[in-house]
Amino acid sequence: MSVTSLSSWSALCRLLCVSMAVTASVAGQDALSIRLRFGMTDEAPRRWDGGVRARNGTVTSVRNLSPHPSESVVAPAGEGTASWKLATRKGLNYPRREYQEENPAGTIPFVYHPAVVIDMQGASNARLTVTTPQGQFSIPAGQMRVGRAEVYLNGAVLVDRVANAEQVSAAEYENDFAAMAADPDGGVWSAWTAYRDKAVTAMARRLRNGKWEEAMAVAGPGDIYRVQLGRDGKGRLWAVWSEQRSGNFDLYAKSFDGRQWSGEERLTQSPQSDVEHVLTTDSAGNLWVAWQGFRDGRADVFARRFDGAVWSVEERVSTSAANDWSPAIAADGAGSVYVAWDTYDKGNYDILMRRWRAGKWEEVAAIANTPRFEAHVRLACDGANRLWAAWNESGFEWGKDTGFLIIKEGTRLYSWRSIQVGVFANGARMDPPDVNVGLPAELREYNDLPVLHKDGAGRMWLFFRHRTLRSPDTPSFTAAHRAAWEIYGTALEGGQWAAPVLLPFSRNRQDVRWGVTNAAGGAIWASWPTDNRDADDYLFRKTEIMAGRIPAYPGTAREPVLRPHVEREVQTYPIHPNEAADTARIRNYTIGSEGKTYRIYRGDTHRHTEFSADGMFDGSLIETYRYAIDAASLDYLGVSDHSNQGGQEVDYINWLLPQIADIFHLPRTFATIFTYERGLSYPNGHRNILTARRGIPALRVPEDEAKGLTGAANLYRYLKQNGAIAISHTSATGMGTDWRDNDPDVEPLVEMYQGDRVSAEYAGAPKTANPDRPQTQQGGYKPKGFIWNAWAKGYKLGVQASSDHLSTHISYACTIAEEFTREGLIAAMKKRHSYAATDNIVLDYRMQTGGREYIQGDAVEDADRVRLWVKVLGTSDVRQIDVIRSNQFIHTVHHPGRDAQFTFEDAEPLAGESYYYVRVQQADDEMAWSSPIWVKRK
Repeated sequence: MSVTSLSSWSALCRLLCVSMAVTASVAGQDALSIRLRFGMTDEAPRRWDGGVRARNGTVTSVRNLSPHPSESVVAPAGEGTASWKLATRKGLNYPRREYQEENPAGTIPFVYHPAVVIDMQGASNARLTVTTPQGQFSIPAGQMRVGRAEVYLNGAVLVDRVANAEQVSAAEYENDFAAMAADPDGGVWSAWTAYRDKAVTAMARRLRNGKWEEAMAVAGPGDIYRVQLGRDGKGRLWAVWSEQRSGNFDLYAKSFDGRQWSGEERLTQSPQSDVEHVLTTDSAGNLWVAWQGFRDGRADVFARRFDGAVWSVEERVSTSAANDWSPAIAADGAGSVYVAWDTYDKGNYDILMRRWRAGKWEEVAAIANTPRFEAHVRLACDGANRLWAAWNESGFEWGKDTGFLIIKEGTRLYSWRSIQVGVFANGARMDPPDVNVGLPAELREYNDLPVLHKDGAGRMWLFFRHRTLRSPDTPSFTAAHRAAWEIYGTALEGGQWAAPVLLPFSRNRQDVRWGVTNAAGGAIWASWPTDNRDADDYLFRKTEIMAGRIPAYPGTAREPVLRPHVEREVQTYPIHPNEAADTARIRNYTIGSEGKTYRIYRGDTHRHTEFSADGMFDGSLIETYRYAIDAASLDYLGVSDHSNQGGQEVDYINWLLPQIADIFHLPRTFATIFTYERGLSYPNGHRNILTARRGIPALRVPEDEAKGLTGAANLYRYLKQNGAIAISHTSATGMGTDWRDNDPDVEPLVEMYQGDRVSAEYAGAPKTANPDRPQTQQGGYKPKGFIWNAWAKGYKLGVQASSDHLSTHISYACTIAEEFTREGLIAAMKKRHSYAATDNIVLDYRMQTGGREYIQGDAVEDADRVRLWVKVLGTSDVRQIDVIRSNQFIHTVHHPGRDAQFTFEDAEPLAGESYYYVRVQQADDEMAWSSPIWVKRK
């Protein structure tokens, strides 16, 4: 395909998927792919237009590795030449705000380096001649060794081998969640999920005799989540997938005998989600599947095996009473099978393992059990039958108190990541060299989801996803606007990790599932998704599945150098030593009023993940649910990733995020609410949209509304049509509103406090921004947006607290509901039965008048006297409880102790309509705010 010029960026987007295709398959043994990175020594933008010609070989394609609107590539002509128009470009530095600490080094300019991948076929003496305005050079392509970058033009150009990559999915689908397995005939299989028309099909495609056959539909269309591949002892290929039917995700399986797929077998039967399945084949030919299954609201790890005729009964492998997550599985050559997983048994994530040998499971053993965050384990066994494990590590108190106003913070969901590797044999752990030190400097941070794999020569490979920010100087304490994760692989060669190999065109979100296998002759093949995000916007474009052969290291494998493990000394102090008791107390608390029984359900309706363009320090979608269930012990969650900028305005994203929410919806234990954020700048402001219905379309923002020329009337119509509600957030910031409009039927709540920013109560209130100190104005300062102004207008708005991003565990939306379902929670929010809190504080506030009792959020139409009843169960000593009537303080209780209860009767109630609410301040600065109760008096 020839792309000589593009009239607009949208044209590039339309052509992006097509431009990924290569003119000839890269599956052949003589196919190789070379990456050229230009301008590595440039300090200012410079042109790198150029071309390439092959000798003793053929250039089959030239592809822009990370397209930009200013760039173009001309595909190979008949004689095998190709050309491009590229340039280094001025980098986009992060603009630090007044409220952020300054960089002592100042602003350091940088440039973006363009790169192309040249695919070619040729013999060992094949050469490439590259011409650029900066000079010409010749590359001995056929002799290039993997893991070694060649330097040209005095270091301005770096050239290295990368994995072959070609698109194997169909462009009419959105394709995701890849897997791979070897074929008995010497080829490989790739499998993935293909989305179209509100349903997913599990697809599989075989590479045989160097050619890809037509893709096959294995299962669906339906509500399918992930498909994995494995082989049994008879050589049959198996596909196992998770699918929601009749409101529940279960595992299903089919086998392929070389000619056709078998009938379907159902592998799980329990009434909650069975997901995160992994497969392996043991030395006796038994096919194993391990998975994460929810039982009575708790996650455990289970396993079954297929002996060639029947499946064994389901066995629970994990033993903890806490949640056990994301299993890994591997088999050695001596009959053992290993299953490992993450557990929250000690109040932080540790990694445990269990071995199956001689027909039974041995005792649980620890792989990593320090107070650090240790998760996302993957396993492999080497030729000496040693077990290798790799996992992610992060800091102490993961998911505990973090946010704008916090002094002693825990570890944010994605503040840093490293990779740890351990080798286990004979009851002892050995360690290879530290891969974090062995990686090049530009690849040492933010490496995720490691995968171990032994190649045909016996080398142990470690693959990982590395994050690259659009602005590399973005500090970790702020939102990272745009990033891309790519897959790299390195092999252990004796005493050192080799230079990493890139799997090109693997740019995507953080948590991407992919597969790797060995083909005939020991070559490593991989299959992975890409969402085609570019080098400009770094946003979702179109998701496809790539597959390719990873170039092998030369020679025989060297014995890995291992040393005895020495556990590092760890000292940590819990931020919330009494949290379990505080959580149990608030969960057990009941409110009985007017013949109805209510409970307090703590949640978060405003939480971002990797799917938001500014959520690149917030962790993955799956980790966000882990955080909510384990670290925060929430009762419900609404993931509110932005609708625009690659969010839920994209049909596939609007399918995927609610699908994951369905997986984690655990009746009577944990509820998920379908949520997204609709972002407009002041004066209309950002709103979070909540519904109990899956799959409602995101409402786009028209230009006149974005400019503040029109209000929210169109939004309110949309909310009523879809049974949804809206919640304004950070109303007194640049993302807030001047309270120009409100519809109480569909906008019943407002965000009183946000963990990533401040309170929106009134000017000068606790935890609000100071108008004279920009350092306190996280997000700007718009005083018209204070909630007191909305209440003064007569708006009936209840309150809640939420996190947004870069904040955890300090903001709770406390919903007072009769029924713990999605519908019950939304119904309670519509009634404003809600309060905001920064800790697990019980705030029970009622009003007694006219012979009846009302709870917070209610409106009283014809009141006589006004008698308030307040009960507070604090998490530390309470410093002050205030009663506010229509923006005036009318009663205060000082230092009542940890728990308090009192009544107050307004001796001089106002005529007409007024409102009363309660605010709690503890000695440790934790707070709670009730929703008002509105009163009309003649």
